[in-house]
Amino acid sequence: MDKCPKCGSIRVHRSRTKTFTEKLRRQFSMKRLHRCHACGWRGWGTETLAPADLGDVREPNAPPPDLHAIDKGLAAAPAEPDKKSGS
Repeated sequence: MDKCPKCGSIRVHRSRTKTFTEKLRRQFSMKRLHRCHACGWRGWGTETLAPADLGDVREPNAPPPDLHAIDKGLAAAPAEPDKKSGS
């Protein structure tokens, strides 16, 4: 979350789940608990992630990539010369 929905402050951080119900909800939701330092609001919100933290951004039902085709392409490619020799 970038801002508190109650007061608009940017002093919002993740909050731990406390009850069994909160823990259960966290398991089945993309939302996470947050707390605002400015006004004390505590509630559920979506996590704001940096692009590097997003990981696999494919569509949920997209088929996995065909790694066998990549392996075949690499096997057919000419081998690179040995870079260890000084000549």
